[in-house]
Amino acid sequence: MSILRQAKDLAKLALPKPLVNQIQSWLALISVTRRKGFSFYLNSPDRFVLEDAIIPYIVKCNEFHKILFVGSDWYTKPYNRYFKNKEYWTIEINPNRKKFGSKRHVVDSLLNLSQHFAPGYFDLIVYNGVFGHGIDSKEATEISFQQCFQCLRPGGMLVFGWNDVTRHKPFPVIEECQNLRQFEPVVFSPLATSQYLVAESSDRHVFNFYQKPLPVVVEMHYDTPLQSISKPPVSKLRDSQSSTRLHQNGHEGLKSFESQ
Repeated sequence: MSILRQAKDLAKLALPKPLVNQIQSWLALISVTRRKGFSFYLNSPDRFVLEDAIIPYIVKCNEFHKILFVGSDWYTKPYNRYFKNKEYWTIEINPNRKKFGSKRHVVDSLLNLSQHFAPGYFDLIVYNGVFGHGIDSKEATEISFQQCFQCLRPGGMLVFGWNDVTRHKPFPVIEECQNLRQFEPVVFSPLATSQYLVAESSDRHVFNFYQKPLPVVVEMHYDTPLQSISKPPVSKLRDSQSSTRLHQNGHEGLKSFESQ
């Protein structure tokens, strides 16, 4: 038996059970944590992509000022630092996770987003790691995308992150979700694609990038300038009418001559 195992068994005997459980939770947390400076992050390949490629691009782009992240947990708390110069919002249904969200935080489900924000309010919504982890049914998923569509401005971006494995994919969301089709796939330039499968991800985590379509602008083109179809001067009308009478009189005179 190893010394570490003996120490664990001794701790279980010597310490109260709640304290033992807490220590085990801390050890489990440490095993999936990476540190950057004084902040702790989730040590997973999909978070590397989010934090090292996607978020820096969002921060750099001036067109993305009003930003919403769906879902909060201990590993999202450092994101406040990233978005200190943005209007950064978070929404999370679990009230106990409010402390991990933004200063601008909403305790509610994504399904009720439009109850808190006006249509077209956000420039960008990050909907990552929630489908298959709380929003599971097809009905709820349809509502969630409709809420995102309603609260995004025209031209705004939706970042949708999900796991392409059976246990976390209740149904084929990309192929079957009707409200997702309201969006247009857009190439996310740092990754050079509109759909990115994270390498070395045991859960086959995928990021899809979408844009809310811009309104269609109908341009009216006229082949003839308006000036050319304006009414002619009265004098020209009179001249034209006189010419017509002369022509008619001359024609009648010719008929009279021929009848003789």
